[in-house]
Amino acid sequence: MQRVQKRKMKHHIRRELGRSSAVSEDEEDTILDVWTLSLPDRWRLYRLWVRRYRTELRTRAQQAEQDYQDAAERLAEIRLREDLCVLKDAKVIGMTTTGAARCRKALQEVSPRLVIVEEAAEVLEAHTITTLSQACQHLILIGDHQQLRPSATVFDLAKNFNLEVSMFERLIKMDFPYVRLNYQHRMRPDIARLIVPHIYSELENHPSVMDFENVKGLHSNMFFVEHNYHEEEIKDGKSHQNRHEALFVVALCRYLLLQDYQPFQITILTTYTGQLHCLRNLMPAKEFNGVKVHVVDKYQGEENDIVLLSLVRSNKQGKVGFLNIPNRVCVALSRAKKGFYCIGNMDMLGKVKLWSNILHMLREKDQVGPAMTLCCQNHPERHIKVSCGDDFKQAPEGGCNLPCEFRLNCGHVCSSACHPYDQEHKKYTCNKKCQKVLCELGHRCQRQCYQECPTDCLKQVEKIVPQCQHKQMVPCHQAPEKFVCQEPCQQKLMCGHPCALMCGESCTTTCMVMVTLELKCGHKQEDPCHYKSSTIQPECRTHCTQMLKCGHPCALVCGESCTTTCMVMVTLELKCGHKQEDPCHYKSSTIQPECRTHCTQMLKCGHPCPGSCQRCHQGRFHMGCFHQCDRLLVCSHKCREPCTRGCPPCQMRCENRCIHSVCMKPCGQPCAPCIEPCAWKCPHQRCSKLCHEPCDRPPCTQPCTKTLHCGHPCIGLCGDPCPNKCRACHHEEVTEIFFGTEDDVEACFIQLEDCGHLFESTSMDTYMGMDENQQATGIKLKECPKCRTPIRRNLRYGAHVNRSLVEIEKVKEKINGTQSDIEAQKVVLKQQWIDKEDLLRYLPMEYIQIRDTLRASDLTANKLWITENKMALLERLNKLLKIRRGHMSSVETFYFDEKVPEFLRWLMDHHQKFSEQQASDLQSELQRLSFLAELNARCKMANGTGRRVHVQAEVRAMRKVLERIQPFTQQDKDLVKQALKELDKKLPRTGLEITDEERMMIVKAINLSVGHWYKCPNNHIYAIGECGRAMEQSNCPECNATIGGARHALVSGNRVASEMDGAQESEVNNVLNFDLMHLDD
Repeated sequence: MQRVQKRKMKHHIRRELGRSSAVSEDEEDTILDVWTLSLPDRWRLYRLWVRRYRTELRTRAQQAEQDYQDAAERLAEIRLREDLCVLKDAKVIGMTTTGAARCRKALQEVSPRLVIVEEAAEVLEAHTITTLSQACQHLILIGDHQQLRPSATVFDLAKNFNLEVSMFERLIKMDFPYVRLNYQHRMRPDIARLIVPHIYSELENHPSVMDFENVKGLHSNMFFVEHNYHEEEIKDGKSHQNRHEALFVVALCRYLLLQDYQPFQITILTTYTGQLHCLRNLMPAKEFNGVKVHVVDKYQGEENDIVLLSLVRSNKQGKVGFLNIPNRVCVALSRAKKGFYCIGNMDMLGKVKLWSNILHMLREKDQVGPAMTLCCQNHPERHIKVSCGDDFKQAPEGGCNLPCEFRLNCGHVCSSACHPYDQEHKKYTCNKKCQKVLCELGHRCQRQCYQECPTDCLKQVEKIVPQCQHKQMVPCHQAPEKFVCQEPCQQKLMCGHPCALMCGESCTTTCMVMVTLELKCGHKQEDPCHYKSSTIQPECRTHCTQMLKCGHPCALVCGESCTTTCMVMVTLELKCGHKQEDPCHYKSSTIQPECRTHCTQMLKCGHPCPGSCQRCHQGRFHMGCFHQCDRLLVCSHKCREPCTRGCPPCQMRCENRCIHSVCMKPCGQPCAPCIEPCAWKCPHQRCSKLCHEPCDRPPCTQPCTKTLHCGHPCIGLCGDPCPNKCRACHHEEVTEIFFGTEDDVEACFIQLEDCGHLFESTSMDTYMGMDENQQATGIKLKECPKCRTPIRRNLRYGAHVNRSLVEIEKVKEKINGTQSDIEAQKVVLKQQWIDKEDLLRYLPMEYIQIRDTLRASDLTANKLWITENKMALLERLNKLLKIRRGHMSSVETFYFDEKVPEFLRWLMDHHQKFSEQQASDLQSELQRLSFLAELNARCKMANGTGRRVHVQAEVRAMRKVLERIQPFTQQDKDLVKQALKELDKKLPRTGLEITDEERMMIVKAINLSVGHWYKCPNNHIYAIGECGRAMEQSNCPECNATIGGARHALVSGNRVASEMDGAQESEVNNVLNFDLMHLDD
């Protein structure tokens, strides 16, 4: 199979696998032999099997999921029992409030008598209560209500219902007895003064905090850096960031890490999430891994040796935000143990009383200022002032900018700037060149100082290789006799060619010099020399010179078996008459290539056909038109569907709206009328109708008395919305001439809500087609004279708009059909289809498909119309199949049997909508099949009467027209009709030597009922009286052959003469009474 064919087959398989249509269960029951199905029906049956298998797998999966859920619940129960066994023996149980809620069942069974809640001031009261059980005798709450409150998910609920007030805080505010812990064990006294007495009235320092070491590299253990750089708003003003502060804090953090502090000893706090993201973006994970960065709200209850705080807020408006809340300030200032450093706009914060008191205390201690002082640990006399992130570059390694000058063990001097870390330089890496002597010749090591020196000297020196006396550059440590000489080898191989290896390598026996060899096939080609003496021959690469049966040379090489599939591109003339370039092998193949010639047919819609000759079945079934319709629908939208006979309902969003509501349905569906009272009123009159009804009041012609925001009088009319334009402020725009009356000083204007354009009222009334009695003309929605936007929402013209909308709704209802009409039509069609169960014999799949369609609940009027057309076409095709079964020979019906499945596929697998072209194509092909069926039946009749020879020319001419692959045109139809008339003269439709009129006269004169007429072995007609069945034998008066019979059984060779009275010998209808000429109408 060729690559192109494989690709086509893969494409076809992918397309079939992507389809969803499948046979129904009832269709499957009618299938007796899978191998008799057409390929599309096999695919549909396959898809049914796949769907059934998927359903079974899905059921298994759901059952397995349920089993898993049951097992998980049992496992959870077992684990709960296991936990209970452990918990009941425990004296102390620790868990979070979330864990307490999750394990509430276990807690209830354990029934602890004593419950201790730590950080109780930050726990919602509901969470505290869930930890309690009926057995609880003592509840101890430990917390600080002057720090952060609990956080609720819904802000409005927290504020309106006090959800952010913990049980701890509520009880204290109710003067419930409590005990205060007055000793703090965290902060050095300098830091503790930030919150005492400004937040806490009294707080004593425990002796353990008195002896903390000073922070290395800094002049003070606590310092507040002030600045006036403004913040930036992010996330639509919901958060803030201050890049100046972020750069300073990150640089200070880096400086502290260089003082030999561990990352886990430093925490950076900020008051806003935006600043948190900014800090993290400036802190590479490789350099700052382990440093904690948090917002203040997430750090309550935590502490660290050194805390860096960024306050963020700095603006012209003096807004401090969260920094005005004492609880948050308390948490922010009380997290550090040994060192605390803060940066912010202190001038702005000083306007807040709490911060003013704190800053006053700091200024007395000289712990606030525009710059912080850094102290070098190695040179204490050197100080550096820093006020921004770039200032820290003066201490690049954490000390000062003096060189280190430390002598390393290798003898070199440290090349870094002064650094407080790694004072003994145990971790320092010397990158200078190594000076160690490696050999007696005085060669020095070529590596860097920190790298390990090699044991052998690798310096390249000139030496003489003793084996060949060549001079070579050899590593100093290596003996020349062990060195492989790199000079080209001068030895000759057995073939006479020089050795291609190096002097120090053993000569090869495989010569790779390219020489001309003569192969066994007689061809000569360039190959390596060693093949001369080898028993193995190289593959011949010469193109094969053999000629294929088609006369083209073989495209393979000499050593390969010649192909039978010639891929030379030649011009082929296909059955359709078109010529195109295709591989030569199609000439002798029974399979024809797909015709790629573009279809030149102009479709009935006026657009060129988008298909090709093959896809359009040589013009018999054209592809649907892909051009966008763009016809203007009744709703004023353009049709966006592909070109079709009738536009389907509009699928765009409905634009109908009123002052009360908006229609949310698709535009093509009928709108529910608004039944709110009409809102059109003014001081002079008002409408008493409902919103969707035409108004019962005339428009008010009095000028509007309102005043606009600019102070000028409104230019609108009483009762109408005031225009947003003013005659004074927008003089040029208002007086712009359009209708011609705009420049009148007393002119009033109307502004259309749909587009906003402004028009003079009297001219607009005339345009809308209204007289004094408000009688509108026309039924479609009027459009804005300037932009053509449909007018849907104007109260003044509401009567006109509502009348138009009523007419439009009637059109929608006619297009979509009412549900009751659709259901009634479905019932009628179902009954008609039930009455045609004989279709099950010849068209079982199609019969069941139509039946399933009629059972569907989502049938629209359009789908119902399409289904009705399919039913009519199938019924007519079924008649032809009946005739084919009883009165056509298999040899003569080859074309008929080939085209019927093609017709059915096109009819059933396509067309959710029928275009005029598609309907015409189906009609033409059915007409062709009808003529062909009649011709085949007449041929069989001619065979029976021995007259086939007399009508051969006419039959051959008709077949040539009917069995063409081109479309069946009107000209073809006329030719076939004329040929049938000529055939009637030589072969009457009755099959007798008399006309139809003479046959009917004879039958009427004899006056025998149906079934009395027979014919002898030589086709001579005779009648049997009485009951009409053979009871005795006689001789034919024409040929003396035996006629009649005995006991209702005919003598051999005698048959029923259906030609005379239409009597049936079997269940098949008599073809001679079948006239398909009505299909022309």
